Amino acid sequence: MRSASPASQTADSVATDSARLFGDICDLLQAATHVVSHRTTRMAMSGPSPNDRDQREFSLMSSEKGEAATESILAMTSGWFSLTTTLARDTSEHLLATSAAAAMLASSGSISQWFEHQAAFWTLAAKYPVNPLQLASLSTRLTQDVLAPIHSRALANAKRLGAS
Repeated sequence: MRSASPASQTADSVATDSARLFGDICDLLQAATHVVSHRTTRMAMSGPSPNDRDQREFSLMSSEKGEAATESILAMTSGWFSLTTTLARDTSEHLLATSAAAAMLASSGSISQWFEHQAAFWTLAAKYPVNPLQLASLSTRLTQDVLAPIHSRALANAKRLGAS
């Protein structure tokens, strides 16, 4: 799965990723509609005894679905691992920083240091460890990666089967 640093995430980049995903889903739905229509018509017309060409097409249809599903599951597994690793890393870093700030607060040598350390501690403790824009972007990209094998095959089939 592609990853991006939290600093590089902007609302515009998340919106762009989401729009791209929406476009991919629309393309997929349009291609799938054409392919399903073409193949079901072909099945109905071939009847109980399909010719060699139809048998090859029906066999290809089955193997492609299995391959696309396998690739999609692999992308999902890899993506979820990457996403959870990112979340765990960010949370661990936040916990470590919060603990260090608490230790600094506890070791304050004067009232002014205590107020300074307390402000730093509460500022840090109030921050959620995960950038919501980063989470949205990672989730959108994970969805794109999961749909990519299905999307590419559907578009290729639509083109091969004569979609306009």
